[in-house]
Amino acid sequence: MVDQGAAAMTKILKTVNDLLDISKIEEGKFGYKFENINIIEFIEDLLSQVNDFIKISNVKIYFDKPAEQSIIISIDRNKLSMAFFNLIDNAARYNVKNGEIRIGIEKMKDESYILIKIKDTGVGIPKEEMPKLCGKCFRPENASKFFPEGTGLGLYIVKNIIKGHGGKIWAESELNRGSTFYFTLPTDQKLIPSREVFYEEE
Repeated sequence: MVDQGAAAMTKILKTVNDLLDISKIEEGKFGYKFENINIIEFIEDLLSQVNDFIKISNVKIYFDKPAEQSIIISIDRNKLSMAFFNLIDNAARYNVKNGEIRIGIEKMKDESYILIKIKDTGVGIPKEEMPKLCGKCFRPENASKFFPEGTGLGLYIVKNIIKGHGGKIWAESELNRGSTFYFTLPTDQKLIPSREVFYEEE
């Protein structure tokens, strides 16, 4: 009974925090603070933080490192961590038992961006629902059945964080075969928005 109460409280707190974040995003007051980091080390640190959660989820996670030892870009460490955690959380929750998550990173040819992808072996997303994927409060029907407690706010926040960094996000998926989320981040600070902008639903 105590465990159920704690779980319910955790869910409520997460929903409240998500709504507060969305309110700040939509008011243009999310408060980005950019710093130069090595994105490879950043991802390695993130993965060490989610290790226990990944074990509980009965999936394995792999980081396919690029040839480069260091790729320096400018990010808001806390905000981008939030986006990564959300995408990894989804990839684990909607995966199959003993499934996999693979994270890859590469420099885009002839462009001042890096491309990051998070690929899972999960339940996938129906093709007709893909265009609405990052909408506020939207959840694919099969995801709601698989994990009924989600709010549908996470990807909406992720999209705004990536766009707030000057990047783009999109996904590919095959039902019952898994999904891959892609997003870009600029390697040139001039491509980062000079001020906070709220990106409405598309």
